[in-house]
Amino acid sequence: MTIQQVLYVLEIASRSSVSQAAQKLYLSQSALSQQLRRLEEELGYSLFARTANGLQLTPEGQRFCDQAAPVADRWSEFCKSVQKRHKSEQLRLRLGIGSRVYSNDLFSNVIEYFDARPEIEVTFFTEAGVDVVEALRKGELDLALDRLPLDDAIPDSGDLYASPLIRERQCVLMGARDPLTKRSALSIKDLQGCTMISGLEDSAEDRSMRSAIRKHHITVNRIYRSDGIETSMRLVREGKGLSFGPASFADYFRVSAIPLEPETWVSLQFICLQSNLKRPEIKRFRDYLIDLCKERANP
Repeated sequence: MTIQQVLYVLEIASRSSVSQAAQKLYLSQSALSQQLRRLEEELGYSLFARTANGLQLTPEGQRFCDQAAPVADRWSEFCKSVQKRHKSEQLRLRLGIGSRVYSNDLFSNVIEYFDARPEIEVTFFTEAGVDVVEALRKGELDLALDRLPLDDAIPDSGDLYASPLIRERQCVLMGARDPLTKRSALSIKDLQGCTMISGLEDSAEDRSMRSAIRKHHITVNRIYRSDGIETSMRLVREGKGLSFGPASFADYFRVSAIPLEPETWVSLQFICLQSNLKRPEIKRFRDYLIDLCKERANP
C-alpha cells in the first residue's frame, strides 16, 4: 500500500465516481481503476460497491476512509512544509507546442496538468518556423509536443526520443471556395501550378513541402511563407494558396481539408532528448499524455 493509493481512494469516495476522480487527479480512468484493484487485492476486500447512484463505500471501505482521512491531512501538512522549505528549487520546463496540440483540443489538458503541479514553472514556445529537433539538441527546449518532419527518420539508437500521441491523415488545405474542394482526394501531382503556403524558408514545414514537390516533379506558381500558423491559415482561408496539414485543422482554422493520396499519416508526438527522459517531471508528463490520448482514442 502506498500513500498515493490511499489518497486515490479518498478522492473516489468523495465523488462516488472513478471517472470524476480521475479528472480531478489528472490520471486516465484506466490507470486509476488499476490502482484501486491492486489495493483491494492487497487488502483482501472491496472498498466500493457499484449502485444506481454511483460507487458507494462498503462497510470495510467506510472504515478504511475513516482511518485514512487523518493520515491524508497529516500528509498534506508535511508536503506543504517541505515545499516551503525548497521553494527556491523550483523545477523549470521549456515546452514547445505545435499547432496540432490546439487543433486536437489537447492544450487545456496540458494546462490542467501543470495547474495541479505548482512546483513546475513552465514556459511555452509556440511554433513559429522553429526547427524542433535543432532546438532540442541545442538545449533551447526541454521537450516538445509537435510532429516530426515527414522526411526525418529517428533511429532507435539516436539521441532523440519520440512517442506518437495522436495520429492523423495528412490533407491538402484550401479555402472553402476552391474548385478542388469538390474532389474526394488529391495527389501531389494535382497541385501542379498552384500557389503554396508554407513556414519560413528551411523550416521543417518548408523542407517537407519542397521535398514532396521535388519528388513528384511538379512546378508551383509561387510560395507564400509565414512564421506563424495563424497567418498561414488565414492565407489558406482567403483562397490565396494551398497548404499541407492534418484533418483536425479543418474545423479549428475554418478551412477545407481534402485527404492526400496515397494515404499519408502524420502523428503529434512527444519529443525530447533521450537524456531528458531520465528527468522524473518529464517522464511523468509523458506517461500522462500517452494514457490520456489512448483513452480519447478508445472511449
